[in-house]
Amino acid sequence: MKKLILGALFSLCYFALFAQNSYNITFVNKYKGENFKPEKIYLFSIEERMAIDSTTGENGTFTLKGNARMPQLVSICGDNKGMQVVVAFILDETNTNITLENGVQFDGSDINRNMIQVMTTISQGSMAQMQLQQEAGMLSEKYNGQLPDTTAQRLDQAWSNIVQNQLAALKNGIISNKDNMAPVYFLLNYAEALEVDFVDNFLKDYKYRDNVLLKKTLQYLETAKRKVTGVQFTDFTMTDIKGENRKLSDYAGKGNYVLVDFWASWCGPCRGEMPNVVKAYEQYHPKGFEIIGVSLDNKKEAWEQAVKELGMSWPQLSDLKGWQCEAAQLYGVTGIPMTLLIDPEGKIAAVGLRGEELLQKLAEIYK
Repeated sequence: MKKLILGALFSLCYFALFAQNSYNITFVNKYKGENFKPEKIYLFSIEERMAIDSTTGENGTFTLKGNARMPQLVSICGDNKGMQVVVAFILDETNTNITLENGVQFDGSDINRNMIQVMTTISQGSMAQMQLQQEAGMLSEKYNGQLPDTTAQRLDQAWSNIVQNQLAALKNGIISNKDNMAPVYFLLNYAEALEVDFVDNFLKDYKYRDNVLLKKTLQYLETAKRKVTGVQFTDFTMTDIKGENRKLSDYAGKGNYVLVDFWASWCGPCRGEMPNVVKAYEQYHPKGFEIIGVSLDNKKEAWEQAVKELGMSWPQLSDLKGWQCEAAQLYGVTGIPMTLLIDPEGKIAAVGLRGEELLQKLAEIYK
């Protein structure tokens, strides 16, 4: 999912670090469902984004033997595209036995058993969250959308407990495996669920920091640092709706609170949120509050029309590059609407304020 091309020189150095060793993997498919009955299974290199071995089975038993670069992250899959993943693990010389039945049973090296245990905890938590969502849906229907406070609090607390258990397992799995590749997999998939400082501190002297799979994580980390509460905002230059170049610093850090609102004319949730933003602007702009709209549009006509239709009377900026918008790339915007609140000194005060949460924050500021 994250295939990257390395320079020739770096590639030579990279592969020289790993030896070609032999592996022996047995996979037994006891799954009773109809959606996973492969005639052939594949050993898929997550780093190289390709199948490095495959075999047909007999009575649900598949055996993979060969030589490969070790260590590296791999998965057992039901196809050669890396889909239908049974389990991901670190390829090493320890004989590995995997059984799929009611879940995955894994027997291999200590490092892999520990890695699988962390993933199992996360997976079980996700299943418990799905059950909570189903329960919440049934209760919401029973109470016509008005859950009793005690019920809502119970569900919220149960959800919070699951998340905390998942995060604790994830962090422990990362910290306790600093000498192997397990954290590469954890950070590849879950970096955004962790605190920026935690990821940053761990990676500073992590042995596999330069692994190709962590390139996106490192890029995410750089953008995430720009959104940490208390850091100085990062400036950018874009064109306003009149075609003139404007900097964020023309507005931010000038002694007033500034909300940077990432949106687009084609974004339904953005349009649904805009009445709240208009309300906030009308109520607090007379007290110094400012909003800077950053549009992820591609067409100027659509951008201009939406500004008029939605009553957005504050400054608007866009480079008409859609998701490749310079400001969105700078701040790692992957979903809209998204907001940054910048304080009078130019430091990030809050991220992601919307609806009543935005109005409550402004009420606190301008009380």
